[in-house]
Amino acid sequence: MRIALGNIVQESNSFSPIPGSWDHFPPGHLLRGDAIIEQRTGTRTEVGGVIEVASEQHITLIPTISATTSASAGPMLDAVFVALRDELVDRLRSDGPFDGVLLVLHGAMSSTSIEDATGEIVRAVRAAVGADTPLVVTLDLHANVTQQMVDQAGAIVGYHTAPHIDLYETGQRGMRLLLSMVRSLVRPVAALRRLPMIVPAENGRTTEGPYAEVMDRAIELMQRPDVLDISVFSVQPWLDVADVGCSVVVNATTSELADQLADQLADMFWQRRQRFEVTLAPAEATIRRALASDRHPFVLADSADAPSSGAPGDSTAILELLIAAQPRQICLHNIVDPAAVAAMVQAGVGAELTIAIGAGSGVPFYQPIQVRGRVRLLSDGDFVNKGLGFQGVVFRRGRTAVFDIGQIALVVMERAVIQWDPELYRSLGLEPGDAQIVIVKSPAAFRAAYEPFAAEVAVLDAPGVCSPNLRALPFVHARRPIFPLDAITTWRL
Repeated sequence: MRIALGNIVQESNSFSPIPGSWDHFPPGHLLRGDAIIEQRTGTRTEVGGVIEVASEQHITLIPTISATTSASAGPMLDAVFVALRDELVDRLRSDGPFDGVLLVLHGAMSSTSIEDATGEIVRAVRAAVGADTPLVVTLDLHANVTQQMVDQAGAIVGYHTAPHIDLYETGQRGMRLLLSMVRSLVRPVAALRRLPMIVPAENGRTTEGPYAEVMDRAIELMQRPDVLDISVFSVQPWLDVADVGCSVVVNATTSELADQLADQLADMFWQRRQRFEVTLAPAEATIRRALASDRHPFVLADSADAPSSGAPGDSTAILELLIAAQPRQICLHNIVDPAAVAAMVQAGVGAELTIAIGAGSGVPFYQPIQVRGRVRLLSDGDFVNKGLGFQGVVFRRGRTAVFDIGQIALVVMERAVIQWDPELYRSLGLEPGDAQIVIVKSPAAFRAAYEPFAAEVAVLDAPGVCSPNLRALPFVHARRPIFPLDAITTWRL
């Protein structure tokens, strides 16, 4: 049995000023052929899960291309998107035929001119392999699942966890379902329900709250023998595209059952929409309270500047407040600024500098600030993620410096990366558990690794292109009405 594997992942934020480009695919994030097996075997990723199932069942896995960004960004440049799509399709045509195809995608990707870029990849793959070839697609639970995706795929399988700790298991679920389809053991019938609703990620956790209640019910329903898979997608809310919204996908053995369960879960999701509203902590007051406490560390999230959500990671808003507070205890922060890194590299370890830092992307919500400090350490920036999400994957920040501003250890990076794991700091000799304040730029996924040792966790009220204050963002293209931008009472529009 020959199964093809393709992997193209980028999460697009319509409000980000940084276009998705080749720069977002550093070494190790753009792989081809056997290099995919070599570098992803043993990692807790979707591809790692697919590889494990293929090995267990003695399946011949044909890897094509694996392109995964190290952080989210704005819509992908058309030239980059077309090149990746076409390479995937060309490899499928040249290496086929296949008994089945598994695509590991994200689901919230758009390009400069194609709003549903994920759906376009699935369409192009379906055209290449033919209507009868079983095709399964795995997606992040922040996917914007469209009718095109469901129509072209044989089945869609999404994460069940936020924070994301089941990437590996999602790959396994997708591969096992695909193999059952190839062996003619099942023929999934899919029901998609789209809700005119977008929700912030901060309260979109599956550990507690409204989303957990819906996801728990979905997982309970999956125990039925006539249910093949269920996914509930909370969508990436910073997609300003016409066809955006939360969704439910049920794969069952009959259309009647799929429709029934999809309606049930969609109703549950919609009834809880008000509970996704986020209560943010006032930034200045929270910093001062943390510095006055005899407990540590306070893990404070600047989710509005989260690279995993599409922000550039160069906000100075919280850094300026932290400097003004003049902490007497060690505090950890980070920022993306290639020019500042270059100046620090040129000056060398031990040098004292006064330098303008931050806001290089042109985001209008904050400005560069002047800081004085000392270069403590220089690094190539590579580190291995050790948390359950992306465990074993090497993230590459580019050249990286630790810049001491009094008691603030500021990690200054050339390239933004996701911030789910304390290894962002530990890889540079900085221990978050020993700090009074640790700044992380993530809405929710950081909690899996940080909450076990945090004295307190808070999401700060800060400006940025990933703000959970969705009503304050300049939506133009999203089809209206949509909650919470509009007052609506039913999802059945």
